[in-house]
Amino acid sequence: MAKAMHEPKFTAMAEVLTELGTEVEALGEVLCRDEDFAARHVRELQAIDLIAQKQRALAAILAAGFSETEMRRISLDALRQRFCGFMDDSATCCEVPIEGRDCQPDSLGLWD
Repeated sequence: MAKAMHEPKFTAMAEVLTELGTEVEALGEVLCRDEDFAARHVRELQAIDLIAQKQRALAAILAAGFSETEMRRISLDALRQRFCGFMDDSATCCEVPIEGRDCQPDSLGLWD
């Protein structure tokens, strides 16, 4: 099964996710150039940045063949917690839980 994880289709998916992350980040940068817009939409711009970060993290995991090593490198708490169950020491991989965060898709409360 591990061999299937390195199939070209997963590499292609990782490349698309990386491209999308770059494009989303570039969109956010363009929107930030308009100071009035940026001042009115700080939370939405933060959401754009978070989307790009998640895409890059997922791309890295795919490109590495779903390796536990790459999953452990995830610095975004919401993603890290979702992948804990796929690692051997799932009870300890989420080192410090963040209190008050439910890690739902809108864990930052961006769309309240």
